[in-house]
Amino acid sequence: MFVATKLRVARPTDDLEKVTRFYRDGLGFAVLYRFEDHDGFDGVMLGLPGAPYHFEFTQVRGHHAGRAPTADNLLVLPSR
Repeated sequence: MFVATKLRVARPTDDLEKVTRFYRDGLGFAVLYRFEDHDGFDGVMLGLPGAPYHFEFTQVRGHHAGRAPTADNLLVLPSR
């Protein structure tokens, strides 16, 4: 059965490799897709295979994304 993505969270970052290591190695997400120089963007999509959500992080060379607007910038997902 095909599971379509129902939630996609996309965020810019200044350190794509550090964010990838955190979600992959720290939280156990899989790298679902990775791209380089797509209209100037590098990015990675991480999630659990078959889950109806994934996270996309992008980085643009020469652009400063900055930090999250607040310390309480949270997203809570139910466990399976």
